Amino acid sequence: MRRVALGSGFSELTGCAFWDKSVRLAGPAPSRPATARDVASVEPTPERPHPMRRPIVRVAFALASVVLLVASPLSAQRGGKPVPRPKLRDVTDTNDAQAYYDAGLQRFNNDPDYAADAFYWAARINPGWGEPLYARRAALLMQKRTLLNAYMADNYRSKGNELRSLDSLYAHALMLNPFLYRRLDRQLFINWLTDGDRQAQAEYAYEINTAIMRAPPSTQAWFAYSNGNFERALELYGRAIEQARETAGLHIERARILGMRNQVEPAVAEFEMAIGEMRQKDEKKLVILYNSKAMAEYSIATLLEGSGNAQKARDAYGRALQEDLSYYPAHMRLGLLALTQGDTAAAISELALASDIAADDAYIHYLNGWILGKAKHTTEAVAELTKATTLEPYYALPNLVLGATYETLEKAPEAIAAYERFLALASARDPQRQFASERVEDLKAFVNAPKTQ
Repeated sequence: MRRVALGSGFSELTGCAFWDKSVRLAGPAPSRPATARDVASVEPTPERPHPMRRPIVRVAFALASVVLLVASPLSAQRGGKPVPRPKLRDVTDTNDAQAYYDAGLQRFNNDPDYAADAFYWAARINPGWGEPLYARRAALLMQKRTLLNAYMADNYRSKGNELRSLDSLYAHALMLNPFLYRRLDRQLFINWLTDGDRQAQAEYAYEINTAIMRAPPSTQAWFAYSNGNFERALELYGRAIEQARETAGLHIERARILGMRNQVEPAVAEFEMAIGEMRQKDEKKLVILYNSKAMAEYSIATLLEGSGNAQKARDAYGRALQEDLSYYPAHMRLGLLALTQGDTAAAISELALASDIAADDAYIHYLNGWILGKAKHTTEAVAELTKATTLEPYYALPNLVLGATYETLEKAPEAIAAYERFLALASARDPQRQFASERVEDLKAFVNAPKTQ
């Protein structure tokens, strides 16, 4: 029985660098949706004036909830080269990101190729949603046995570029939602352990569970989390911290679980302990992309913002930028936070910085365009929203805001075209479809009405 070195995901999570071949435990760590509250609120108006003007406040109000439907900020990561759109067996709405995501989850074990493609399209249709990015990373690891083996063995020499690309996907997912639940870790591990043999998975389930229960506390904690037993996971991670020399990664895992449960103060304390330890380490030591000090400070900030502590949240976003000036999600959140406090100049400045850094991110350009429109910088808003639709042609939401923005400029034909693009791209269950349809109908009636002398 030989011993096999496990990957950075496993060792960072559990503190265990090795495991017997018979029970090659592994995998990254868990999480779940962030709890940050909405950062946009717009007052509706009952007035229904000129058909070119009346929808603007109404669409802003309607989008106030939609803009941040995806919980946290960030990136339109497409997840690699373009891939064919997979067929959805029982779903006819091919504009529904959730449908592709659900289809990927259903086929993850049996058909990782299909799952990877489904997650790819979920991320393209909704670039502001982190879960498909994490899930695509897991599916891509499942696709290639040599890549999965290299990841679990922490062998970045042979597959370094591919593995770093997958780490980037996961880092972007955490930027969008620092507390997402990594629900596929356990399946990924079991598949690796049994070389994808479904019969072996069933035959050795008892042996695997027994071996894990005899493993170090950090391993047991990961397994408890992967099974949804968060209380037990917190207890075991606490025990692991008492026994480990390097505890930053373990503190981060506790912090993420606590954050998922909206236990803000203890989660912040865990992140701060992790940051303190990371600052004591040699700065030249390799830092895992998704467990960086910037990410930890950013996670603290989203928790504080969600609990209503705007000043402390702003300070934490600032510290994230001190750790990494290129960490554009912090700029984005600072901009949205400034908007809620009526500081449109700061909001515009921060989103401009985020857009400059994340030049190929459709979601960031969309948010920047939305804020510019709110600040009545309509010409610049049109440019940013158009940029978002160019970067991601399957992203519906920028077209809706673009239509409203064209209305403020009294450009009815352009507004109609933007609304119709939204309707062509939006899911059948999108709550904004009715609004867009009404605007198209009203604007066409306005354009075709007899002109009075």
